[in-house]
Amino acid sequence: MTGESSTRAFVLFSSRAGGGGAAQKWSFVRPIVERAFVPIVVEHDDAGLWRRAVCEALEHGVAVFVAAGGDGTVNALLNAVVGLRGSRALDALTLGAVGLGSSNDFHKPFHRLERGIPLTIDLAARRSRDVCRLHFMESANNGSLSRSRLFIVSASVGIVANANAAFNDAAGLQSWLKSRSTSAAILYAATRTILNHRNIVARLTLDGLAHKAAITNLSILKTPFVSGSFRFDSPVAPDNGLLSVNLCDGMTRGEALRTLFDLSHGRFLGRPKRRNWQVASLAVDATQPFAVELDGEVVTAARAEFSVLGERIGVCG
Repeated sequence: MTGESSTRAFVLFSSRAGGGGAAQKWSFVRPIVERAFVPIVVEHDDAGLWRRAVCEALEHGVAVFVAAGGDGTVNALLNAVVGLRGSRALDALTLGAVGLGSSNDFHKPFHRLERGIPLTIDLAARRSRDVCRLHFMESANNGSLSRSRLFIVSASVGIVANANAAFNDAAGLQSWLKSRSTSAAILYAATRTILNHRNIVARLTLDGLAHKAAITNLSILKTPFVSGSFRFDSPVAPDNGLLSVNLCDGMTRGEALRTLFDLSHGRFLGRPKRRNWQVASLAVDATQPFAVELDGEVVTAARAEFSVLGERIGVCG
């Protein structure tokens, strides 16, 4: 790593990442971050005051933004930086991360680990990366509200989205597993979700072409890696301007469990009811509201449109 100590970086630290163990992990790696940058460390707060600090950093010319937390922290910081940058070109800004979360998919494949903590803070290895947008209709008491959110790792509808919601809201056995083994907790959430899952009747529109589907799972990828050890073998690139869309269509619970097993071994393509497309845009229209997962965070939508921004952001190596 060749980052210079004169380079200022805004660091968003989430103490709640990784099931609450982030503070101790951060104490291990903070000296490394301080050798790479002159950090402006701000803690993530529920009131959103940290966003004001992001705005001030941008106004003072800071161009490097580091998420010290999980994939949700990366997602929150990405959305804030892009939304608050004003007239600054996106490719003039750089996103880095310190993996204090449970899965840390943003960092995969891991290039640098310190005490098992992945670091993506090497400015010398900076590369451009696509940023993707979800535009969705959110159901509300007084009708539907139009919302937009960005993501940089992956999005999903169906089993993965519902399993992420269960993992994030862990209680009972799920909470106990989460505190002891991330992989076991993810596997438990996925298996339990499959056993209770009902396929989502929907229309998919891919680059303008419509397809009927009964969504067991729909993954929209900019990296092959999803929660824990699960990984796709379908074509995907972080900077090609396309979404890698992977559909599990009309599966039984047994077929979904087999897919889960295959994904744990990095296999997806070549079996019935599994499809892949490389597209610039995707729309999902369903007969009922559904969960959408973005970089580990979950929202509820009545309709969802996915696309790639025309600009790219820099990402540390």
